Amino acid sequence: MIVANNAYARSSVVYPYPDSRPQNRPKGRIRRRPLNLRRWRRIAAGILVVFLALVVVYRYGQLSQINIQLNQQTKTRDALLDEQRHLKITISELTALGRLEKLALEELGMKYPTPDQIRYVGGTNPESGDGDGN
Repeated sequence: MIVANNAYARSSVVYPYPDSRPQNRPKGRIRRRPLNLRRWRRIAAGILVVFLALVVVYRYGQLSQINIQLNQQTKTRDALLDEQRHLKITISELTALGRLEKLALEELGMKYPTPDQIRYVGGTNPESGDGDGN
């Protein structure tokens, strides 16, 4: 046979209800709850996360600024290379032998040398047999 312990069921205990009225506090000084160690750790962790986020954003800002400068320098370099190519083409056009010969004949009034105006320097003169060019 099983006997149940009914001692708890027979005792009538009245539990007090919480007081719904606000407690009157003295108006002078406000009491603050002391922060425990766990709360301090949470605050410190939150501040650390915000600080790290700011560092990451700052570094991305620096990288984007460097990329902008790099793009500007690349554009400048490309423009200078194009100008250099253009100048090389201009130099080759201006120093072409056919153009220089035409300028000498037309603008400067020069003429081709006659055979008696030709002087050989060094080597042997085909007209003189002594070999010293006189």
